[in-house]
Amino acid sequence: MSTSSIPHFPGVPDLLVERYLCDELSPEEARHVEEAARASPALAAHLRERRAEKAAFALVRPFGPVRARLEAPRPSRWRMLWRWSQPVLVLGVVLAAVLPRLHSLQEVERVRVRGGLTARVLVKRGEVVFEQGPGAVLRSGDRVRVEVEDVEGGALYVLAVSERGRVTPLQGFPATGGTLSMLPGRWVLPGSLELDDAPEQEALVVVLAADARDAPSPEAIHRWLEQAARESDFPPSLTPLPGTRHAVRALPKELP
Repeated sequence: MSTSSIPHFPGVPDLLVERYLCDELSPEEARHVEEAARASPALAAHLRERRAEKAAFALVRPFGPVRARLEAPRPSRWRMLWRWSQPVLVLGVVLAAVLPRLHSLQEVERVRVRGGLTARVLVKRGEVVFEQGPGAVLRSGDRVRVEVEDVEGGALYVLAVSERGRVTPLQGFPATGGTLSMLPGRWVLPGSLELDDAPEQEALVVVLAADARDAPSPEAIHRWLEQAARESDFPPSLTPLPGTRHAVRALPKELP
């Protein structure tokens, strides 16, 4: 997998470019990016290309349904309880019976949410853009982007692992531009990757640390995946690191 498609422009971090394209910058920050683009034909060309890609990806993955789910008001668990409330003595009995159940439901919901990290692969082949689905086989030259969805957000790390055990940091590491911070919701990560013609299968591993204070270091995440990659299974079976969740997406590729 070639990482040459992930651009780096002096003085303009990739995350700043992505936020500019999403209209999330302050006027001063936006002017900084625009001035840099006027001085750098490569950055200006990259912005044009990214706008075209975002428009194409938006047709494949519209954000409306996710926004509606995130913004929908949650019904109160106490509504039915108060509707059927009785005198104080009866209410006390009801609460004694119901509260343990409510606590249990909250624990189930917390576990479900914490396990809700998903990663999708969006593929551009020529002028065609599609989401990698079950049974889809990729080709050398395909450009892929990663879309991550989570209800909590946090610090993101993306790595590639090959069936021969080679681990390559792609996003979120000091050598790749620094930490990526994701807000709750869905995000198509900046940059794209181009599949090369290496005769081996590869997979992407996305790691999310919701609390940066308790998260392992980037070096620990790298070592964790390197150790798992020594197993015979591919993609490797991963035991979550403390303080993190992860998602694995195999990239089945036509081999020569």
